[in-house]
This record gives sequence, C-alpha cells and structure tokens, in this order.
Amino acid sequence: MAQPEITEDMIFACFAAAQQDSRMQQTAESFVDVEEYENQIMYPEFARWAEKAGRPELASLFRKVAGEEKLHAVWLRELYDDIGVPSRGEDTQRAIDALTTIQANCDRLIAMNPEGVIEKALSVAISVEEREYRDIYPRFRDQAMAEGEQRTAEVYQRVIDSEAQHADWFRAALADFRAEAQPAAAM
Repeated sequence: MAQPEITEDMIFACFAAAQQDSRMQQTAESFVDVEEYENQIMYPEFARWAEKAGRPELASLFRKVAGEEKLHAVWLRELYDDIGVPSRGEDTQRAIDALTTIQANCDRLIAMNPEGVIEKALSVAISVEEREYRDIYPRFRDQAMAEGEQRTAEVYQRVIDSEAQHADWFRAALADFRAEAQPAAAM
C-alpha cells in the first residue's frame, strides 16, 4: 500500500479558525476555543514533529508561539469572566479530528523525509497566522468597536499585533530552514 504524502492542505486542515457571531460573547468564546486549541494541541504537535525531525530550535519556536496563543485567550477571558469553558467549536473539532487522522502518517513521513514535513508545517503556520492577523481578528476588532466595546477592541488589536509577529518569526524560521537546505542540495 502506497504511503500517503502529507500535504500543506492536509496540515492546514489541522488549524481551526475562530468564528464571528452577531453576539460579541459568542465571538469571544470562539476566539478563546481556537486560541486554546492552538496552545494545547496544534503547536505542541508541531513541536513534537520538529523534535522527531531533529530540529529542537524549531520545536522551541512552536512551543513559544503555543504559550503566546494561551496568553491571547487569557487576555480576552479577563474581559469576559463568564466564558468559562467555551463549547468546542465545530471548526475546532474538525481540526482535532484532522490532526488525529494524519498524526500516524506524519510520524512515518518524518522518519522518511523530516525536512519536507517540517518545511510544510512552517509554511502552514505562516498561512494560519496571516489569516488570523489579516482577516479574522481585524473583523472581531471592528465588531467590538462598532458595539462600543473599546477594551475588547484593544485586546483584539494586541492579538493582531502578536499574530503578525508570529508570522514574521515563522517566515524567518522558514527562510533559515531553506537556506540551510540549499548547501545540502547543492552537494
């Protein structure tokens, strides 16, 4: 039986996207759900892949970003004490299921082609962070501003700035990763 290739699209499916709702509380709950997912599941899994691929510096970067994703949820929880444990969003559950499905295949592919899997994970991390800071969270910020929720809008802006920084870190890591691969490919 042929080994399935892990594609960027397959990895991208492991990322949940927060969903905007007409009610600020539900938007906030979706945001917290997704940020906690990135903190507890997605970026730790990418760190595990990097460790298995012999890339401890990239594993550290994924863990660092995971920690900051948790901070994002904490910042918003400070405004919405009654969020509690948000219900698992449909998109978050889909992402968890997708990650579970590819995990074993990815472990085999890391053994066969660790550099390829890690390069794809970095590319996807960039895409996810860009989606958050360019599209999703600016809409949340604008919704909060329209409803006169200035403190909430300020939190979303802090998150936008943080997600942009994450994208920059991942872009730099990918550029370094590719630069290191160039001399090896030229041999």
